[in-house]
Amino acid sequence: MSGAGRTGRLPRALRIAVAAALASALFPHLARAQMYVGSTAPHAGSVEVSAGASWAAAYELNARNAEETRNTGSGSDPFVLFATKSRVTAGTGGQVRVGLYLTHSLMVEGGVHYLRPSLDTRVTSDVEAEGTVTATERLTRYVVDGSLVAHLTPLSFAGGHGVPFVLGGAGYLREVHARSELIETGREFHGGAGLKVWLGGGAPRFGVRVDVGVSSRHGGVDFDTARRTVRTAGASLMVLF
Repeated sequence: MSGAGRTGRLPRALRIAVAAALASALFPHLARAQMYVGSTAPHAGSVEVSAGASWAAAYELNARNAEETRNTGSGSDPFVLFATKSRVTAGTGGQVRVGLYLTHSLMVEGGVHYLRPSLDTRVTSDVEAEGTVTATERLTRYVVDGSLVAHLTPLSFAGGHGVPFVLGGAGYLREVHARSELIETGREFHGGAGLKVWLGGGAPRFGVRVDVGVSSRHGGVDFDTARRTVRTAGASLMVLF
């Protein structure tokens, strides 16, 4: 999935996530006072650590032509040597997050995501060769971000142990080309939602977290200044201290 958003506005999903987080902070009665079944419930000062898998969807880059100036008298339009179309593939990797609870339902967290997508470039209309050639380059992507996480009313299907949440935040993007010959940087805004399922009730307490979201990115490996909207997902094991 790919798309170029307006640079002056945040993505709709991010605006919804931020609004929900603010609502949870301003109106805490929307969530139950005891959000977790068991003897160990988060409170102001509790620390949550999670680690697991991370995924980001593929997106298309704009087409580019290799051109040169025509000889005098042969026309004014540039002469096209060949045309290219590039695509950043879906990437998988790992993530680590550390969160600090401000209240029993509101948390701030920082995360580091590591992914390995590829940059595929298809070359066509080459005046010196026939057919189509595709060049592939492996990328290393790092995203360091911060988020505000608002936990909502627990779900009954998990016996009260399942807690949905929404989040929103921003981060720093760093993409490294093969053999570290070139480094591209950028920034991103993200929003999403997910579910935490806590196991048992002892201390420390363990659980599983899954989440999905969108990341609106500017910079990184790109040939334009357009903002790209990328779908993301993750699954992690958690521990609450």
